[in-house]
Amino acid sequence: MKPIFEKITTLPNQSIFIRQEKAPQLDMPYHYHPELELTLTEKRQGTKFIGSSIESIEEYEVAVLGGNLPHCWVGENPVHPESRLTLVQFTAGLFGEQFMALPELANIKTLFIKAKQGMLLHGQTKYLVADKMLQIMEADPLRRLMILFDILIILSETSEYRLLSQKGFIKQFHSPDHRRLNEVYNFIVHNFKGNISLEEAAKVANLSETAFCRYFKQRTTKTFKEVVNEMRITYVSDLILKGKLSSTTISQIAREAGFNNISNFNRQFKKIKGVTPAQLAKEFREKAIREPRA
Repeated sequence: MKPIFEKITTLPNQSIFIRQEKAPQLDMPYHYHPELELTLTEKRQGTKFIGSSIESIEEYEVAVLGGNLPHCWVGENPVHPESRLTLVQFTAGLFGEQFMALPELANIKTLFIKAKQGMLLHGQTKYLVADKMLQIMEADPLRRLMILFDILIILSETSEYRLLSQKGFIKQFHSPDHRRLNEVYNFIVHNFKGNISLEEAAKVANLSETAFCRYFKQRTTKTFKEVVNEMRITYVSDLILKGKLSSTTISQIAREAGFNNISNFNRQFKKIKGVTPAQLAKEFREKAIREPRA
């Protein structure tokens, strides 16, 4: 299995790591790094995992990830020829402790705290930040710092975002034996839509099934099956809320998400989301009629 911790190395004369890929595969391990990350994804389909959040990738999206927040993007094929991934990564201490201690920067320090849950931007803020990220790609090292600081100011002042992961997820994920738990999460993330088994997960953790069940419950407060079901339900729910499903295709998508028993799927869906899949799809359609897109 690929290592879960990602070591990011900047050039000797730079403090910001930048990368841009055209038609990226987006298949990566569920990983983390101490650097904060700005991610711009264009024309790509697939699923993103940010902390405890599981959502489909939007056509054009900008995410802000705090340091050590586990994440990955899993793309679908074929890749759109105009697809592009732009990354800007930097440490929270980039501007120095004394500078960041200034009272004028209190909102930016608060931003770094919010980013630990992951932030998905929307509205005008999304496009402002995306534009500045693309400017960073073309700028010289000094101007990159100036543009990045502009981005932080915009992010510290905006309300056009939503938090993605559960609060405190990072603390749970980085327990003393975090590598074992990370590898298990990585296994779940890349296999939850298949016939994933407790036996396979226990092997990944190098534990017996009994020991693994006890270990997993102690560290996540949930059983292995509960976590897998939550990932599957969240995946289907996100497709419904983005209008990518109709009520006649829910059963098919449920099977693709790993549920062989549709009755069990409906029962688990209502337990986790509070409504049935059909009710959620109906609510989405009614809302779409009341609030048509511009």
